[in-house]
Amino acid sequence: MLKRYASKVFSSWMIQNQEAVLSLLERGDSLLDLGCGDAKLTQVFNSKVKAKKVVGVDLFGKTKKIKIIKSDLNKEFPFKDESFDVVISHYSLEHLYNTGVFISETYRVLKRGGYTVVTTDNLSSWPNIISLILGFQPFTMTTGIRQRAIGNPLALRANFGEVQDKGIDLEWRKFGEYSHNKVLSYQALTDSYKHFGFDVENVIGIGYFPFGGKLSKLLANLDKRHAHLLALKARKR
Repeated sequence: MLKRYASKVFSSWMIQNQEAVLSLLERGDSLLDLGCGDAKLTQVFNSKVKAKKVVGVDLFGKTKKIKIIKSDLNKEFPFKDESFDVVISHYSLEHLYNTGVFISETYRVLKRGGYTVVTTDNLSSWPNIISLILGFQPFTMTTGIRQRAIGNPLALRANFGEVQDKGIDLEWRKFGEYSHNKVLSYQALTDSYKHFGFDVENVIGIGYFPFGGKLSKLLANLDKRHAHLLALKARKR
């Protein structure tokens, strides 16, 4: 029953998540999506950005809708300095182990005055804090160790055996990219982007367990440090 309720609440958060990202976006001539997957959301976000040049980076993503470059986001990006006006990262950051390189490379490929919008899990959310107090793995770090989530009996995560049956590429077992390898807290996220030269313009909290809907949205922005998810906008000086 608890897992069914959590699933319903999380679905309402995903609606708020898309609204949050769109509210942070502004127009730009060129858009880079880091970890674009099948690029469906790239197109949704570009409906606001209106970029003429749209490029995605993903190790496993496949689509004919935009140009996708296969590259490891833990390493130097395959682009020249100051190539893009806008860089989006939609729940990719937590899958990486080399966060510093990712942020510094984002800064490098952005044009002066360009901006990035990043969404990620928040390590300092209340469910994660409570999990640690109980001696469990934080909810946002139970994925990718084995086919099922382990370390937290309450964790709501996909059964990857079922996912494989649906034909989704599971090479993450080899590369570890599906795992949540380094989840940052609100403080670490904002400090990291400032450290690499960004001006952090806005952070929106998304999801505040155990609530959904309007109450969750209100509480997540009153107490961003403990929201479940975060959307950050930062600009290159």
